[in-house]
Amino acid sequence: MDKNRQHLKSINIDGTLIDFDHPRVMGIINITPDSFFQGSRVSQIDDIVSKGTEMVKQGTTFLDLGGYSSRPGSTDITIEEELSRVIKPIVEVRKQIPEAIISVDTFRAEVAAKAIEAGAHMVNDISGGHLDSDMLGVVGALKVPYVAMHMRGNPQNMTEKASYQDLMKEMMMYFSHLIEAAQRFGIKDMIMDPGFGFAKTVDHNFDLLQKMSLLEHFERPILVGVSRKKMIQKTLDVRSEEALNGTTVLNTLALLQGASILRVHDVKEAVEVVKLIDKYKN
Repeated sequence: MDKNRQHLKSINIDGTLIDFDHPRVMGIINITPDSFFQGSRVSQIDDIVSKGTEMVKQGTTFLDLGGYSSRPGSTDITIEEELSRVIKPIVEVRKQIPEAIISVDTFRAEVAAKAIEAGAHMVNDISGGHLDSDMLGVVGALKVPYVAMHMRGNPQNMTEKASYQDLMKEMMMYFSHLIEAAQRFGIKDMIMDPGFGFAKTVDHNFDLLQKMSLLEHFERPILVGVSRKKMIQKTLDVRSEEALNGTTVLNTLALLQGASILRVHDVKEAVEVVKLIDKYKN
């Protein structure tokens, strides 16, 4: 692989190159009262820092802090409420866990800008810029890495929009256009998230998992978030609290299909999956 292509499978964090020669783990910290997995919810700053510290000890590279629940049918909140949930925790995590790379999970440009100012390193946008027309310009100006997800609609109505003639063909077109737009706005480090569970049925999710390696065509890191989701719960008839084993199985398949980052609630188990798959491949 030439040097230019090699760069596309890495990201720049404050001048440090983070490569994906080996897959990485992103730990989820939901600063919300209504995220679908109760075990991921935290609100007190001491608990947030404690959770982040434990995840870093377990081997996560990224901590993904979000103040807006994106589960299907979630309640919409104001920008002010979202900011009140995430800014102080970002400041404290940056201060007390300086080795952590902080991702802010938001689809709002104003929240993204203020989170980066507070100490976050990158932006994780479930809408790929489609829910806030200012997002790509803001991320480009900030010169930070950008996780762009495939979805339709918004968290309140996306379930109604889970209809495709050819999911993978439409997703390939979506990312092709999005990468072009991101480049126009000066975004140099973009990570693709195919959006498991977002405007997709259980069957869509498994079809996507089978064919996800097609996304390697774009030569960007691929982030996968299947942790404890409905595709596991409905298939196995379990609750989110019982879906860790299923998560581990699907994370394994995702790595075999080209995932560069596993976004998870359970860092220790995901890190073990990465180590075993690395050993299997090498």
